[in-house]
Amino acid sequence: MKIARALVDHTPMWGLVDTDRGVVDLIAGPLRAWAPALTADFSSTPPLAGRTVDLESVSLLLPVDPGSKVLAAGATYAKHIAGLGLKMPEKPAAFLKPYESLIGPYDDIIYPPITEQLDYEVELVVVVGAPTRRGDAGAAGILGYCVGNDVSARDLQFGGAVTGMDIFSAKGLDDTSGIGPWIVTRDEIGAGDPDLALTLTVDGEVRQHDRTSSLVWGPAELIEYVAARSRLSPGDVLFTGTPAGVAHEDGRYLQKGQVVEATVEGLGTLRNTVR
Repeated sequence: MKIARALVDHTPMWGLVDTDRGVVDLIAGPLRAWAPALTADFSSTPPLAGRTVDLESVSLLLPVDPGSKVLAAGATYAKHIAGLGLKMPEKPAAFLKPYESLIGPYDDIIYPPITEQLDYEVELVVVVGAPTRRGDAGAAGILGYCVGNDVSARDLQFGGAVTGMDIFSAKGLDDTSGIGPWIVTRDEIGAGDPDLALTLTVDGEVRQHDRTSSLVWGPAELIEYVAARSRLSPGDVLFTGTPAGVAHEDGRYLQKGQVVEATVEGLGTLRNTVR
């Protein structure tokens, strides 16, 4: 099933998306209330609010509630790390992203005035559906997946004064990183780690293309890595890293007016314009 967060009558609400019918069946209550039961048994459905709206009549929001934890794993595709001139680490690494850095699936990317090297990163995003703590199996806590574009400021990233790398400045910029368009539940993707095509285009030109099976550490292992350090709650999300082909490899950074489309097979497409 597809689960979206939409603006209905000026109020953010969750709903089940039926693309064939072109409707959204609204869900009663916040994600944290019904996601654990759904994650445990995908044959059930979330509690419905008894109201259906046309999909075209609502604005799809980023599928993350305010207050949720937003994390990102880095250095997870070997070719990407080689393209940046870095050495592949021996274990995963992750960092926190501010909620304010996120935008919806069709919102504008607001070009930050403090960078001249704005980059793109198509990613598979994991959505947590059940409380996950140290020692838990990561896959059991996954509600589903969506598409992400972890937009990054490279001149700020590699200009860190203390450690040589400033992840906060590079990855935490307001209104830059797209996520959505909805959550596709884990049962729709199949057992085990997903093997899905990722593609990113800029003004129609393919810049990135790979498969999620190229991840050195799969989504379940990355969730376990994070949960061993910080417990996860329903609604938390994890960007799993990006493959090769980013702008930092050839210097073709994003420019104002360009249209960026990030697609993950079976999950949908983000379409964001740089403003």
